[in-house]
Amino acid sequence: MKATAQTRSVKLWRAPDVMDAVMLKGQFVGHRYPPHAHDTHCLAVITGGALAVEVRDQRRICRRGDVIVIDADVVHSGVAAGDGQWKMRVEHVRPAALANYCDRLGIARRERFELESPFIVDAELSRYLYGVNWCSEVNDDAFKRSEALACAVVSLCGRHASRFVDLPVVHREPALVRAVKSRLREDLLARVTLSTLASEFAVTPFVLLRAFVREAGLSPHAFQQQERVRHAMQMLREGRPISEVGARTGFADQSHFTRVFKQQTGVTPKVYQGAF
Repeated sequence: MKATAQTRSVKLWRAPDVMDAVMLKGQFVGHRYPPHAHDTHCLAVITGGALAVEVRDQRRICRRGDVIVIDADVVHSGVAAGDGQWKMRVEHVRPAALANYCDRLGIARRERFELESPFIVDAELSRYLYGVNWCSEVNDDAFKRSEALACAVVSLCGRHASRFVDLPVVHREPALVRAVKSRLREDLLARVTLSTLASEFAVTPFVLLRAFVREAGLSPHAFQQQERVRHAMQMLREGRPISEVGARTGFADQSHFTRVFKQQTGVTPKVYQGAF
């Protein structure tokens, strides 16, 4: 979206591993977007405030958590609502990049999303798109980023497309899931992505993700984090230094270790170790 008024702060960067998207993180005050169109798809998540958006003949005031997906060459406009301030995170993706990504993911090739509505209220999708943008901004956990991107695209194509999208049928794959679990459990330091992990087992990323979630009840990345935390808990009970525990269980740095550990246990590694 082009801005024509005051901007409080905007950050822009390229994300080669996210469909080579141009990423935006912005906080705006009093902006007005005149009618315009991009040569890219626009996938936006409102993270604060309110923005009145008009896409063709549809108009809506979008607030925190709302998702806006506008296909390339679709005219749209926007103006600040509420107190005149809002924040958002956006991915700009070229149609050809979307098509190529669908091929790699293992679902039907498409160059446009063609959604029932550009305005989506879907907490899970919002979380995926936000996660892709945030992880890309801080270069955090490529595995998590790759998984969130796959989930977002599958969600858009499978739940929100205006025409039926025939996603591949994935049957139960207990042997595959057991093998992937062993792979992740035995190498806590593994630096994989959804695509590289799928290629190791000669399946598409879509099949791996869908089969794993169905069989295990959580995603491959979530399983990896769970196993890392379980091993970390044992090492903390043994009195190992916290910095050593984080490094030996595969976390990128101390803050990453602390963040994930607290998410899963409710306490920091230091508090947990102190109880023993």
